[in-house]
Amino acid sequence: MARGTEPVRRVELDAVARGMPAELQVRRGADNDLGRIVEFQNRYSRPSQHTTAEVLLRRKTNPEPLGLTLFAEDVAGSVVAVGTATDGGLMRAADGSWRLSLHVADRWRHRGVGTALLEALEAHARANAATRVVVAVRATDPEGTAYALHRGYRAFHERIDAYVDVRAFDGSRFEDPAVSMSRHGIRLATYRDLLRENAADIEAFQRAMISAVWPMFRDVPSPVALPETPPPFEQGRKMLEGAGLDQTATVLALKGRDIIGITVTTVNENGSAYTTFTGVTRAERGLGIALALKLEVLQVLKQRGTKMFGTTNDKKNGAMRRINERLGYVPDPPTTMYAKALA
Repeated sequence: MARGTEPVRRVELDAVARGMPAELQVRRGADNDLGRIVEFQNRYSRPSQHTTAEVLLRRKTNPEPLGLTLFAEDVAGSVVAVGTATDGGLMRAADGSWRLSLHVADRWRHRGVGTALLEALEAHARANAATRVVVAVRATDPEGTAYALHRGYRAFHERIDAYVDVRAFDGSRFEDPAVSMSRHGIRLATYRDLLRENAADIEAFQRAMISAVWPMFRDVPSPVALPETPPPFEQGRKMLEGAGLDQTATVLALKGRDIIGITVTTVNENGSAYTTFTGVTRAERGLGIALALKLEVLQVLKQRGTKMFGTTNDKKNGAMRRINERLGYVPDPPTTMYAKALA
């Protein structure tokens, strides 16, 4: 949620509300609304994708001065719809795409609530030079698909969520990841252990880490093009220190002191975990590093009593999806990305 200049003034919010039932009011999200907004959004998320107000606050280490969150609430103060628009801040897409999200409680659908919010979000993106807007719709939401098509959005990309039952996972059918990697001169280490090893100069280690990981990050198939250069170090460091990265369940692969692979994991309070990103440098692919990284994380999560481990991969990312299949991940129906060009 942006701070500073108000991109949507009160009079504009009144105009948005005029498209909704009279008992609703529209507000621009602020920090003190995060708890209610998160609770509402978690209703529409799989357990491993749940978040907390604290996590969202820490994510502000990626400044998004143009980002906008609007929500509608009823007379009792209950949130009934939430919409967001963002250019990604420091992670903004190279092609000028903005990402929108919109959720409306079932009983308030077909009453103009979603349309009023969506039009305001699109107008905000257009006013800030967006070339197109992108939304995601799960296959389990046929109404959302029909609505996106009706509003002029067209499918262009698919992403697939998949989950593995950590408690039922049997790692004995795989070779010990540390042993398999040692044959290639590779060692696996948690981010926490590496912070301890580099305690004399953590900043130098983190700078090297960001520099090494960014090309891997850009290589992973994505619905929008990522920036060529990583964010400024101060923002990058805050991301590494935020609640979105669990230090003991985030594992790196190293050859000597060179970082050649990483898997970043978020562990949630509800007994679930989620892979934010897994990548391997181009020169070291084909050695089973990504599989070893995921196996190492699964061992950590099993010891911690985690119940479910989720991930999301682009349909085009066949290599990672095959690894997940070997590990026993069960895919959900795909999430389709829809885009709409802005004149």
